[in-house]
Amino acid sequence: MLKRVLLHLNGSFGVDQAIELGARISQRTSARLRGLSILDTSGLQYAGHLVSAAHAVSESRRIAHAERRQMISHQQMLHVGQRYQLDFDTLGIEGDPIQSLVREAQYYDLLITRSSEHARQLPGELSAFELLDVVIQSRQPVYISRGANTNPNRVLLVYDGSESSARVIRTFLTQKPIKNAYCRLLGVGTAADSKSKLLPSMRDYCEARHTDLEVGRLAGSLRKVLIPYAQKWDPDVVVMGVPRVARLWRRIRGHVCLDFLIRTRFDLYLMG
Repeated sequence: MLKRVLLHLNGSFGVDQAIELGARISQRTSARLRGLSILDTSGLQYAGHLVSAAHAVSESRRIAHAERRQMISHQQMLHVGQRYQLDFDTLGIEGDPIQSLVREAQYYDLLITRSSEHARQLPGELSAFELLDVVIQSRQPVYISRGANTNPNRVLLVYDGSESSARVIRTFLTQKPIKNAYCRLLGVGTAADSKSKLLPSMRDYCEARHTDLEVGRLAGSLRKVLIPYAQKWDPDVVVMGVPRVARLWRRIRGHVCLDFLIRTRFDLYLMG
């Protein structure tokens, strides 16, 4: 179950939708909610020592703008938290966004952050590669809101037979962040083999914990067939495990999670 939720207040346009989502999840699960903003000042330190004064001024303006946007996010969360009557607070820190998120998230059950639909990265948001780094380095699940739906219902549970995919499904069903979720358990890769016992075993596990469940199989290369399948079924959230080896190979070979971040609008619930 969820007891503590960390919401990344990145100050981007659309973060209010992530705040609304975090409030709904916290209200439903009675979890304490903390909003965290991280001001990245490393560029200013770099500019002050190694490049021109003009660049330093530009960097100072960028930081000042980011700080203003984050202050707005704090105010938005204050209003939403009071409206939902939540147990919540907000905190602002300085540091590297990725390392700070990983460090702070270890004290929470779920991290929620915001990423734009498709490939549009807005100011303040982490890139798809950076988000994957956060997922892989964290021990907790990361819910990536795309802003399309603050009240999700349809959930696609992607199971490829690996420990990472089994772990993220178990965690999702234990935390129950989505009210009355309608889930489809999809066997892919080795779990799509009709002769394998992997999918039936996971189906039995899921059915014992979630009543509204259907099951399917999808054969073929995961990176070629999964996104077209998801676009046809049209889930609100896709639940996937991320193997830790992805950190070593992600820039060379990529990963299906990156494909979803770059090419789709679905919310993602990921775990390394």
